[in-house]
Amino acid sequence: MIAWPAAPYLAWARTRPAPRYDLAASDLLPVTPLEWPALLEPDPAAAVDAAALDAALSAAIAAHHGVSADRVVTAIGSSGANFLALASLVRPGDAVLVEDPGYAPLSTAARLFGAEVIPLPRAFASGYAIEPAAIGAALTPRTRLVVLTRPHNPSGAVIDGATLEAIAAIAERARVHVLVDEVYLDTLGGASLSPAALASDRFISTSSLTKAYGLAGLRCGWALAAPAVAARMRAARAVVAPAPAPSQRLALRAFADLALLADRARRIIETNRGRVQRTFASRDDVAWVPPAGGTVAFPRLLRVADVDQLVDRLLVEQHTAVVPGRFFGHPQHLRIAFGMGAGELAHGLDAVAAALDAATHQETLRR
Repeated sequence: MIAWPAAPYLAWARTRPAPRYDLAASDLLPVTPLEWPALLEPDPAAAVDAAALDAALSAAIAAHHGVSADRVVTAIGSSGANFLALASLVRPGDAVLVEDPGYAPLSTAARLFGAEVIPLPRAFASGYAIEPAAIGAALTPRTRLVVLTRPHNPSGAVIDGATLEAIAAIAERARVHVLVDEVYLDTLGGASLSPAALASDRFISTSSLTKAYGLAGLRCGWALAAPAVAARMRAARAVVAPAPAPSQRLALRAFADLALLADRARRIIETNRGRVQRTFASRDDVAWVPPAGGTVAFPRLLRVADVDQLVDRLLVEQHTAVVPGRFFGHPQHLRIAFGMGAGELAHGLDAVAAALDAATHQETLRR
């Protein structure tokens, strides 16, 4: 019998009770038809050839990033794009380096293809920066792939261009590929960086319209890769279900209106990030790295003996959900999302602050 790799974070995310204030879900506040009327337009996609629709969407993604269409692979969300990259490159017995802390489904997917996952530390003390030298030191003849997020999930730290160049040089010498999940990259707004895949053929960049544009329901994801790697990913995609035509049609329209959607997202994210920073900057019972990008933060709780218990109490007593840090391999942390509406975020952060105050008071009484 095959022992499938466990996916505890996904199981928790899909089965947890629905909260009133959801600071666990990291999607951007969904776009409404009032904000983007295209959601209510009649769908002509049923009369459009599926291959032609996919080609048109690939061309729109290519134009957005300034690459040729043969470097684009469409997928069902960024998770689907990551899965295709792993399916194309990883074989049983390979070693895959995955950042720690990191987004657990990336490690789970690598194990699904029979890889040994080697943790690649991103240390709190260094602001969760990725150290190219650490990548080089961790490589072995079995290493097939390095997996990173940019901005980092869960901290929001950003890998800069110079670091990418150093990683590319290491990957080229070792002849390994680097999968960079960049689903949060466009949340940087005016400071948006170019996808890693534009810097080197050793990089594969994945993204979607979910985290930075509020269109999670479309499940429109993609990868940018060297043409040969992209061709292998398309071959892997041929054995799984394609994205539904209505979703692809709306995604194609979204690329035409991307400036409008990006401006909406910028206003939400900048306002909410400021609120999160004000909440935690004034506390001496929390240590954290303020997120430079993304819609998540990863504070470390200094005076809470049992973080899981605090998470449970938040949900039951305050109707507020946050993600326990154990799902990222760091049990003294919380991951707090801030892509939702301002009112929901304010209530949720107030609940978190009250829970931390109570924990600090209890710790003081114990002493």
